[in-house]
Amino acid sequence: MKTTQMLVTLAVAALLLALPATASNNSTDAEAPTFYKDVLPLLQENCQTCHRPEGENIGGMIAPMALMTYQDTRPWAKSIARAVKSRTMPPWFATEATRGQFHHERVMADADIETIVNWVQNGAKPGDEADAPARKVFVEEGSGGWSLGKPDLVVKMEPYFVADEIADININFKAEIPPGAMTEDKWVRGIEFKVGSNLVHHMCASANPPGKESFGKFSDNSLGCIALGAESQMFPDGYAMKLAKDSVISFSMHYNKEAGEGSGFEDQSMLAFHFADEDEEVREISYDPIGNLTFEIPPGQERWKIGAARYFPVETDLLALWPHAHHRAVAARYEAVYPDGSRELLLDVPNYDQEWQTTYQYKEPKTIPAGTLVEVTMWYENSPERAEERGFDSTRSAINGTATTDEMMLGFINYSTRMPIDRMSMQLGITPSGD
Repeated sequence: MKTTQMLVTLAVAALLLALPATASNNSTDAEAPTFYKDVLPLLQENCQTCHRPEGENIGGMIAPMALMTYQDTRPWAKSIARAVKSRTMPPWFATEATRGQFHHERVMADADIETIVNWVQNGAKPGDEADAPARKVFVEEGSGGWSLGKPDLVVKMEPYFVADEIADININFKAEIPPGAMTEDKWVRGIEFKVGSNLVHHMCASANPPGKESFGKFSDNSLGCIALGAESQMFPDGYAMKLAKDSVISFSMHYNKEAGEGSGFEDQSMLAFHFADEDEEVREISYDPIGNLTFEIPPGQERWKIGAARYFPVETDLLALWPHAHHRAVAARYEAVYPDGSRELLLDVPNYDQEWQTTYQYKEPKTIPAGTLVEVTMWYENSPERAEERGFDSTRSAINGTATTDEMMLGFINYSTRMPIDRMSMQLGITPSGD
């Protein structure tokens, strides 16, 4: 399934199912919820971040319809009720085991879901407009379209045209920091990736000293990566990445589309930086994957497990988790194995979808003690059924590769060690693969 199909599937198709004919409720007209009093506040809280004109661009995804007004919402009423009742929308993929730990948790309370369902079952009436809450103002409206607010620095890559005949390509670009924009090294509190098209499979960036070329996800100077569904991050107070004033910004871009006449498009992706206060004391953040690059998924497998692990020799704060894989990936899990042998589930995503790759950013840093092993496990389906749905060849083995029809197994982490350490000393481990 290609990206455009995914947008329809996740944001529209799930909404187009009607309510069951057997649905009923006992609300009287006087008790029945109305749009302005009861439903609009829920849409503001749970839906409008994406469902609005020029909604938040999360890794290239923008919702296909607005839900700002009664006129916007009424045609979709039954569809919305069905989507929230099935918990297809709002989208959140982690299990309840870590509920409340992450930013952007899109989970509606049962009572709120019932309110929307009852509103629809009672005729989806508007009610009194005087009961409406004030219009929600979004940060992008005063920041030039940036979801983290007005940035201190923006660096753009040169426009690049992805030609009609190209289906899948990885390509790297370099960009200088605009002259005069930085006169000294800075600590960066927030980084916002903004891709120019939803046909960007993923985008990674690094900030490199002059004369050093370093691209991709494994750079020593990585600024991070995003893909469809990944949010930008403003780090907690006291944490930041270092950006040297003479850095060269490297863009590592992966484009994926259907090749053919008229399919070409132009992309000019960009990065926005938010600097820490001059007098703020910060601890440096690193961004690395816990990954396995040597796996092989045999043809026809319906449940194939691949694992990797990393040893943290000093006390470390985890700031964010981001599992990344391709079309065969169906589940992902992070676990901490502590020095005393006990285990803690950090993240469980039982229904992973590479076309909506959520960033799981902790509300408060998660501290792990010295000697902790962090294990990442992903499961893959290389079956004919999955292949037909997602557009790959299940008759061949899948190995690590850059094409979307290849596979990846990368469990990214943002972290900060409590004392300086050589990152190469953090042992990498590969756990057995199998079904």
